Amino acid sequence: METEYGINKRGIIIMTTFSLFYAMLEAGMDWDPERGLLSPLNNCASQYFYRFLYTALFLYPPYLASRKLFSLLTIWYFVYGSLTEDVLYWIMMFEPPYSWSWFYPVYYYIPIPDIIELWILIILRKKIVKYNRG
Repeated sequence: METEYGINKRGIIIMTTFSLFYAMLEAGMDWDPERGLLSPLNNCASQYFYRFLYTALFLYPPYLASRKLFSLLTIWYFVYGSLTEDVLYWIMMFEPPYSWSWFYPVYYYIPIPDIIELWILIILRKKIVKYNRG
C-alpha cells in the first residue's frame, strides 16, 4: 500500500532519475585519487572530499522523495539512491563492480558497501512498513 508517508512511486522515480544523472556525471569524470579530478589533493583527503561531496549532493533528492528533512524514509531513499547509482555506474562503464577495488573494499569480488546498503534497505523497509501499519 502506497501512502504519502511510505515508500512510493514518486520517491522511487525521483531517486532513480537522480541516480541515473549522477552515474552519468560520475562516468564522465576520472575520480582516481592518483591521476583524476581530485588528484591535486592527497590520496586520503581526496577520498574524504569525494564522500563529502557525494553525500551533500545526495541529501536533497531523498528530502524531496520523502517530504521530510530527516526520517527513516529519508535514509531509505538516500541508501536506495546510492545503491542504484552504483549499479547504474557499473552498467554504463561495462565493468564489474570489483574492478574499482581501489575505492570499494571487496570480498571474493563482492563490493562490501553495496551489500551493507542492500541489508540496510531491507531492514529499514520492514521498519517503515511496520511504522505505517500502526
